[in-house]
This record gives sequence, C-alpha cells and structure tokens, in this order.
Amino acid sequence: MARDYRIDSIKGLLIILVVIGHVILALDNANVINHGVMGLIYMFHMPLFILISGYLTKSPGEQPAGKMWKGVLEIFITLVIFQFLSAVRVYFYGGDFVKALEAFPFGVLWYLLSLIYWRILLYYSPRWLLQRPAVYLGIALVVSVLCGLTHLGKPLSLQRTMNFYVFFLLGYYYRQGMLPSQWWHNNWLHGAVCLVLLPVIFWLYPHCGNVMNGADYYGLPGIPQKVLILTCSIAMTLLVFNMMRDVTWLRPIGRDSLFYYLYHIFFISGVIEPLGKLHGWPTSFPFILLYSAAVMAVLLLMSKVGFFKWLMHPTFKKSSPGKPSN
Repeated sequence: MARDYRIDSIKGLLIILVVIGHVILALDNANVINHGVMGLIYMFHMPLFILISGYLTKSPGEQPAGKMWKGVLEIFITLVIFQFLSAVRVYFYGGDFVKALEAFPFGVLWYLLSLIYWRILLYYSPRWLLQRPAVYLGIALVVSVLCGLTHLGKPLSLQRTMNFYVFFLLGYYYRQGMLPSQWWHNNWLHGAVCLVLLPVIFWLYPHCGNVMNGADYYGLPGIPQKVLILTCSIAMTLLVFNMMRDVTWLRPIGRDSLFYYLYHIFFISGVIEPLGKLHGWPTSFPFILLYSAAVMAVLLLMSKVGFFKWLMHPTFKKSSPGKPSN
C-alpha cells in the first residue's frame, strides 16, 4: 500500500502540539492564554495520535500472531531502553534513580505500553465482537467513562489504556471501512459539538482537569464531566483528522514522530525548564512558541545522528510500517 502522506502530515502537526503543550506545562500553565491553548491541545492531540495508531494497525486476518508479537517486542524493547534513560535523567538532576525506574512507565512512555496492550487486545478480541463495531465501540465508550471510578492511576498505564482504547478502535474500524462515512466526515456536526461543549468544559475547568488526564480518579461526580469531555474529544479529533491536508514540510516530522516523541521531553525537562526558571525567561505564548521551535530545531539536528535512531531500535534494522505513531 502506498504511503499516505496526509497521515504523516497529521502526525507532524501533532508532534509540534505535543512539544508546545509540554513547554507550557514546564514553564507556565497558569497564564490564561497558555492555559486555554493547552486545554485545546489536550482535547485532541493524544486521542488523534491513538486513532492513527489504530488506523495503522493490521487486522488479525492480515498478519500471523508471530508478526504481531514481534512488533510488540520491538515496542517493548524501546520502552525499556527509554525507561532506563529517563531514570538516568532523573538521577542526573538530583532525583532518585530507583524510584524513577520503578515508576513504570515513566512520563510520556505510557503511550508505548498502552499501545502494546491495545494491539494484543485487538488481535485476540473474539471475532464475533470484532465484527460488530457498534457493540465493541459502545463497550469501549462505557469503559472509558467508568475507568475513572478505579484507582489504577498511572502505574502500568492500565487506566489510560482503558480511557483511550475507544480512539484506537475508531481508527482501526475506519481503516477497515466499517464505520458510516456520513457520520465520520460530518464536519458540520463535529464542529457544532465542539462549539457547544468547549465553552462548558473550560467553564468547568479546573474542576474537570483530572477527568481530562486519563489516569486520575474522579468518582461518580465526575462522570457527567467525563461524558462531556469524551464527546467533545471525539468530535474535535474527527474534525482535525478530516480537515488536515498534506503539508510537505510536516511529512519528515510525521515520519519520525516516535523519535520526536521520545526525545523531546529530555530537552524540555533538562534544558528549557531549568534555564527558564533560573533566568526568569518570559512565558507569554509567543515565547512559548519560540522555545518550542528551539526544541524542534534541536530534535531535527539530533535526527540526523544515526546513534539516536539506533538507540530506539538497537536490535532491529528498521521499524515496521505499524510502528507507534507518537
């Protein structure tokens, strides 16, 4: 199958948004404009990444179990390597190496562990369930709403796996042609939902902040807020997916999206955050964009060094087409 450059462009855009969101978190998420931008970003950037991961995942009938497990092993090796590197980073800045190592998965690495769960879960889903997208998506939606009643939290990424599985399934079913096109491509509907719900969500924030996280307990009182956020998140995710076009300069970033995802946090937490706080760097949104551009520039230079890419896949010559998209 020919490479879909539009998908690369979407991933390139999302990586830039990930960097902007994490720069805001590192320097100043109390500023009203920064806070609003971060809220918009977090409403769809990871859901869309996860949707694309599902979109790029082959059905059980398209690959043998051995190939699926080989892909899972590749992701797991990458996860272990960067878990160790993250613990080294924490130790370098005066933290506890062992505690950081035990915090599995550490920080942004939750996505890789959840991706492993999603791929295994999809592959071994009963065929009768897999062939009924309305039923399977309905179950995933209910699980996403109710997972905040658990206290699973961040360890082993179990709660986030349950929270975002519905987006993985949406991408998978769309690629399989099993979702109604008139609903998926109804940008007027998705835009109207966002227009109505976004002001309500921002009015409720920060009370619903833990609901957006995907890894926090929110209890029964948080369920109505969760339904609002999930509805808006799905609408905004589909809207961006439909409206995004192929942008040539975003393609290389999208093709190397995992590289940018894994390495960006080292530069933000190791350079931007300590220097910014030490020297009192301005944190208005234009400066946030400037710092984010600097991070992207450094990562672009790093991507030219073979060692950094080899470190992501030291036992594999090249990544498979379904490699994690984030």
